[in-house]
Amino acid sequence: MEYILKAAEAAEIDRISIYETGIPSAVLMEKAAMSVARHIQDICSTSYNNILPVNIKVLAVCGMGNNGGDGIACARMLKEAGFNASIFLAGNKDKATEETKRQISIARNLDVQFITKPEDNEYNIIIDALFGTGLSRDIGGIYTEWVDWINRQPSEVIAVDIPSGINADNGQIHGCAVKASHTVTFGSNKRGTVLFPGAAYSGKVIVADIGFPEKAVHKAAPEAYTYKKEDLPRLMPERRMRSNKGSFGKVLIIAGSAGMSGACILAAKAAARTGCGIVKIATAPQNTDIIKTCLPEAITGTYADGITESLEWADVIAIGPGLGTDGTAKKLVEEVLKIHDKPVVMDADALNLLPKLVPEGTGTDRYNLAGNFVITPHIKEMSRLSGAPVKEIQENIVDYASCHKSGCTVVLKDARTVVSDGSRIYINTTGNNALSTAGSGDVLCGIITGLLAQGMELMEAASLAVFIHGITADVYAEKKNRYSMLASDIIEELQFVLP
Repeated sequence: MEYILKAAEAAEIDRISIYETGIPSAVLMEKAAMSVARHIQDICSTSYNNILPVNIKVLAVCGMGNNGGDGIACARMLKEAGFNASIFLAGNKDKATEETKRQISIARNLDVQFITKPEDNEYNIIIDALFGTGLSRDIGGIYTEWVDWINRQPSEVIAVDIPSGINADNGQIHGCAVKASHTVTFGSNKRGTVLFPGAAYSGKVIVADIGFPEKAVHKAAPEAYTYKKEDLPRLMPERRMRSNKGSFGKVLIIAGSAGMSGACILAAKAAARTGCGIVKIATAPQNTDIIKTCLPEAITGTYADGITESLEWADVIAIGPGLGTDGTAKKLVEEVLKIHDKPVVMDADALNLLPKLVPEGTGTDRYNLAGNFVITPHIKEMSRLSGAPVKEIQENIVDYASCHKSGCTVVLKDARTVVSDGSRIYINTTGNNALSTAGSGDVLCGIITGLLAQGMELMEAASLAVFIHGITADVYAEKKNRYSMLASDIIEELQFVLP
């Protein structure tokens, strides 16, 4: 597990490390600069392996905050390592922080060149150290020109901690932003380099350990986290040796209107592939024959076959994929909303029906979904649920996923899916645009349901499902490409992804 920090959390870790633990800020700055310098040397050993360091021109474009101090120190270290490194101070040095003034003095003492006007097409590498994670206003004036200048250069651009102009909390652009090819961020990743559009400006992100004590991180209590691939084996539910099909849960999938058999097949098959014991599908009668052919392992029934008995039989219920929004679908959702003693996953058309069932009020809390519910809206569905514009949700996806108080777990789907139970926040970092294909959401619904059936808690199951769903696309893209993946391919990849 890795934390993903917002600006205030990063500042708090820094503060605790310096003022409570006693690590001098100069030491942290030196280690930060060293990590950036080391990464630049790694880039040069690959991209410029036939060029002597003295012939590799590096320019550090530095602001007057501590981010600028990191850049100045990095340029000095590269100069000491034999590179042709120089510094451009963007701003009035009299207004620099004390640490940055100290770095300017050290660099001058070691004869690092300070230039007054950078030339076009002159540098192999530019270090972006204009603004760090503390930026909270739009970039303006002469700073806009410097950002534009950096973006026009044919150089490798290495951002220090975060690309200048990116909001560290939500990834939004403060007027303009540096487009980096690499970002070296310190201690933990930042929301701004993970969430879009910031992620598209950050290039390859390297998380560098600069010596923040674990105690400081825990005391700062970051809200958001993500998983790494090596976490998967310990996160999966245990498969007991002495077991039978009933040991791993009974799943009921309520899905598929007439002519929409694919959605319920994808959801049911994904639940089965994830490891649940038994899957039953309640669907429109027109779908039963094809389901028996495509998924003979499933029990098949119709909405008219006694839905009450099926609801009582199941350990976990999923409702919505391909369900439609007619009168029958509405009655089914109303029935499922009464359930409080077992996990329920509401997806797709079940979510589209909620505003019709609870027409009064704004925001998602008006639905009063209990703690046994998982809802899986994409951005447009969340707009219908909350009444907020799509653009506002996109720009504040973490807030909209986590601001509810009703107790349910929200899986807010986007290029960076966010999962929250109202207190914990999981930001997914796996997956790619191969997942932008019809039926992908039905598969995710099934994976969540399959994990819940095996006894996982709602937040853990939803987060892990999103993580696994993304890994399947990464594995598929490595083996094949990002264009040809179908939703059914996600299900097939599960057998190679799961431990």
